[in-house]
Amino acid sequence: MASDKVLLLNSLKDLRENELKEFQWHLKNDHESISESEMEKADRLKTVDKMVECFGPEEALRITVKILKKINQNKLAVELENKHKQGNRLTRDSTHNVLSCMINQ
Repeated sequence: MASDKVLLLNSLKDLRENELKEFQWHLKNDHESISESEMEKADRLKTVDKMVECFGPEEALRITVKILKKINQNKLAVELENKHKQGNRLTRDSTHNVLSCMINQ
């Protein structure tokens, strides 16, 4: 199961350079906690790190999906949502299995 940061990074890797700049533009203009100077020369890694630092992984994922839809990357947004949901489902199932094993011992 990929971490939230890896899911975010993989989504940004699918963007062309001009699409990444547009993503970053929306990020800094829609969210006061991200400054223009922080995004000016930020690569994909720094963008993900800054988003998770400012918003936490869950909110960073939600914001990423929203911005991807704004820049007409709907397929990418849906893929990110689905991979995140799948990861959450696997985590819940694993936790349930561990708890079941502990109870049945």
